Amino acid sequence: MSTLLDLLLFKSALSWILIATALATMMLMSRAFGLNIANGLINAQITLFFNVLVVVGGMDAGLVADDRVLHFFLVEFGFLAAIMMVYRSMLKHRAQVLAALKQFFEGRGAYLLTGFVGMLAAFNFVFAPDDGSSRIGYMTEAWFSIFKPFIQITTPLSYMGTFLLLQIPRRKVLGYVLFLISIVANVATGSKASFMLALLFAYLGVRDLTGNQLQLLSARQRSILIAFGALITVAVLANLAVSPQDVIDRFLLYGEANIMTYFSPDPTAACSDVSLFARMHRGWARLLGDPSALDIDTLFGFALMLQEVGVNTLTGPNARLSAYFLCNFPAQQFIFGLIVVAAYLGLVRLSFAQTRKRPLVCAIFYPFLLASLHGASQDFNLIMQDITILSGLCVLLTAFPTVRRLQPSHV
Repeated sequence: MSTLLDLLLFKSALSWILIATALATMMLMSRAFGLNIANGLINAQITLFFNVLVVVGGMDAGLVADDRVLHFFLVEFGFLAAIMMVYRSMLKHRAQVLAALKQFFEGRGAYLLTGFVGMLAAFNFVFAPDDGSSRIGYMTEAWFSIFKPFIQITTPLSYMGTFLLLQIPRRKVLGYVLFLISIVANVATGSKASFMLALLFAYLGVRDLTGNQLQLLSARQRSILIAFGALITVAVLANLAVSPQDVIDRFLLYGEANIMTYFSPDPTAACSDVSLFARMHRGWARLLGDPSALDIDTLFGFALMLQEVGVNTLTGPNARLSAYFLCNFPAQQFIFGLIVVAAYLGLVRLSFAQTRKRPLVCAIFYPFLLASLHGASQDFNLIMQDITILSGLCVLLTAFPTVRRLQPSHV
């Protein structure tokens, strides 16, 4: 961490100009696409800013070549523009989406979701390590892949559901309950800080749907949520033997994948034993028996740590989009990475188009689609995983064109 902080002591005027330009570009890009500067994609913007600091710091210290700096900016800001374009197209139907979500949370769906998240919290307490060690170990097991899609879909729905339930007078208590168990389910996995960004994304995502015309939380509600969230966080982090500094480090280390690739003499070394097919979609390659996809040591974050320390510690950075491209798609292979990204964005748009006319399906999947968009740049593995989920969704909706509407309950 001290080495990383040293990198952030910028010495050249060019470094400050690049940082200021990057920040201004992110804000202007939001406005250019008709979005609020702080919008539902805020997590993508925050993580990008920290990565900009790291790469520019490396350039300033003479550790990152100019062509790699250019590669980073083209990949990252090109993708940010793409997801903002997709998000803007989704928000054109905000009234339809908001109506579907309200119908879901005014009905039995709110109780079913709360019960599922409660079971998820118990599941995480049983399987996740409680000593602060890596939680990735059990998440890479074959059996976990069965549950992961359900977790990926319901987690963002539960966070957005908190703010929606608090707008329904007879469901406010349920909103607080869902808020508490959602945080417990998150930190029980050993995650140190991700729930804070998840809540921010959910709040801004719901605000975007309302068109900024509603005050989502009263001062009293904000105080209650902050107090409960802080209390649970302190208790759980103390149980995990995690200090406040560890949480701060988590934010500063968003750029660790880029440190291990853009700063490396050979950024492709960690990915050299992976087939092109496995680089494009590891899950499908594993399903077809590709040896490189079956070898856990070749998983991007694990492979980087293996290069760094010589042994697989079952820990490692997320597969940041720019770092993943630099390692897996060098030179002319860059086009194969673009194909995967284009397929992913196309499936997001197709999935949304198919779900928005089905209130129940739209309510369940819209938060997932938004979370997928803002998380994709932080982890290329999510892109591959969500391609599978979205492909399955599109097939199911095509095979079963009518889905019964969820009827509001009278509870």
